[in-house]
Amino acid sequence: MTAPVALLTQNALFSSLDRSHVAQLAPHFTRHEIPAQTEIVRQGAPGDSLFLIESGVVGVYHRDMKLGIVQLVAQLEAPESFGEMALVTGEPRTATCVALENVVAYRLASELFQAVVQQAPGVALSVARVLSDRLAKMTAENDIPWSSLASRALDARLWGLAPEATWTRARAVPIALTGRTLTVGLVDPADAQAAHEIRAALPAFRVKIHAVSAAELERVVAPLRAARTAAPAPVEAVVPPAARPQISFFDDDEGRATRPSLTAQPSGQQVLALVDEIVGTGLALGASDIHIETERRGVAVRYRIEGDLRPRPQGIPSELAKPLTSRFKLLAKLDITETRRPQDGRISLQAGKRNVDLRISTMPTKFGEKIVLRILDSEGGILSLKELILQDKVRQQFSEMVFRPNGLVLVTGPTGSGKTTTLYAALAARVRPEINIVSVEDPIEYHLDGVTQVQVNAEIGTTFGAVLGALLRQDPDVILVGETSNAATASMAREAAMTGHLVLTSLHTNGAVESVLRLTELGAERYAVSNALLGVLHQRLVRRCCPSCAEAYEYPAPIVERLYKVGAFLAHERPTLARGRGCARCNNTGFKGRVALIELLLVNDAVRVAISAGSDMKTLRDTARASGAMVELARYAGILLASGATVPGEVLHLLQN
Repeated sequence: MTAPVALLTQNALFSSLDRSHVAQLAPHFTRHEIPAQTEIVRQGAPGDSLFLIESGVVGVYHRDMKLGIVQLVAQLEAPESFGEMALVTGEPRTATCVALENVVAYRLASELFQAVVQQAPGVALSVARVLSDRLAKMTAENDIPWSSLASRALDARLWGLAPEATWTRARAVPIALTGRTLTVGLVDPADAQAAHEIRAALPAFRVKIHAVSAAELERVVAPLRAARTAAPAPVEAVVPPAARPQISFFDDDEGRATRPSLTAQPSGQQVLALVDEIVGTGLALGASDIHIETERRGVAVRYRIEGDLRPRPQGIPSELAKPLTSRFKLLAKLDITETRRPQDGRISLQAGKRNVDLRISTMPTKFGEKIVLRILDSEGGILSLKELILQDKVRQQFSEMVFRPNGLVLVTGPTGSGKTTTLYAALAARVRPEINIVSVEDPIEYHLDGVTQVQVNAEIGTTFGAVLGALLRQDPDVILVGETSNAATASMAREAAMTGHLVLTSLHTNGAVESVLRLTELGAERYAVSNALLGVLHQRLVRRCCPSCAEAYEYPAPIVERLYKVGAFLAHERPTLARGRGCARCNNTGFKGRVALIELLLVNDAVRVAISAGSDMKTLRDTARASGAMVELARYAGILLASGATVPGEVLHLLQN
């Protein structure tokens, strides 16, 4: 084991020691490899050692014991140390230190540290100096320092890290990038909403706020704004009336499109028109969800478009809150008198020539009920696997699984990650007159000719498990199970896969390997999982560069270094990265649409043996890597970045080690 001599000579605590003392001290340090998210020392515990960082990042968190609030006060990297304060004062530790990524650190026990201090008083002075510097830094951060922009020229690469509309709304400007810390100037640093928006737009960075003057900010950003040829489009959800489809709701049991009479409604003409406008705008914008929120001063409407919520610019008066809520609940056949508990329902409508379903969820809140509408366009175009999986080899490997005669294929990811879209693309590839394909869903989100689609209804006992049991007597070849969320469904899907059927289903997990363990948590035996499972496709959605204004772009060195560090690129690769400059077509955001970020696990012989042996997640992942059975999220992100499909800011926060 190599003694940390170089680290000691670089560390501020021990830099005053001569080389002979360093050589004597180094062997007393013990080396430790600490996994990400591991708590190394805890606030309130006795101080029994200090740690010297060789690699990785350590977060220092302090809990306010009165308020219970935990705050990140520092991020430490090599060759910094931590834990020395408790050794000097003899008091319990004043902070908790956590490995933010995989960390290698050297530990020195308390008794050895005390011996060093007695023999070399200069070390004690160095400790005092380091602690003083840290205190001054924390004080400066809490006081929000002032930065002058008078002599600064704006780095256009930093400006390009977030959409121009975000900087403009927050009245902010990026000042400097040091490591992963981005210093941002705000005209109003007390504006919590502006600071939150900036941090949300830059999830891969630690944002440090400085105060700047409005006049100086305008001076440094003016050249960039003047260089733009297209005027920024409004960020609000605005659609001209002529662009909205004509809405007709299916109100009767036969499913006929009707316009309700005013006497049958408690709301009047104004609310009827408002409902049509809210839904029609969502359809015209291509929204996936519509949020209708009752607030103190009225009703706010927001549309989720390409992953982000965009507000309706005009508020709705508070006196329309209850009639508006009642109208939606009536359309969904919900109890309009029940306002104290959540309700779920469904609304069917015709928009132009399309039949569309809305899945409605109501929730009681402080000022009234909140409604969320999920738009299910059952007649919308089903994408192909080629459109969804951009990398040819990954698409080929997934297709080979989908065309197997039997077995279990999982598509996993968080809510809203496009799992159903991928499952339908796989199903569409298999549609043939000579095979029997059946789907069990809740709800049925797309209509697909050639597939028998069954809607589950738990209220009358047609659960996933019950319907699957009946379907196995219907001579199916391919079965799609919309979601596997309980032991009964998992058991039936596994049995079907092991008795000559191909089963496609989804799971909510955070990775491909985690999905294997999730099946065992749902009651599956390891040997059954290894025999039935063909593979797992895990996916996330990231925003796609606008094809109309995409351009090659040179990102700051710390960002590129981070991409190499997380494994997006190999050391010898020198990819050209891109960004969306911003144009009228993408509302000047630089993004248009979304693309899937994919992780693929193939269950080959080596992985099958590891599953049967009860291997833990790390061993299973290592086995898949070594046997070439896995395309990891980071490598696929590198493929998307190199192809110009997306930008570093979209993927880095998903790839933190």
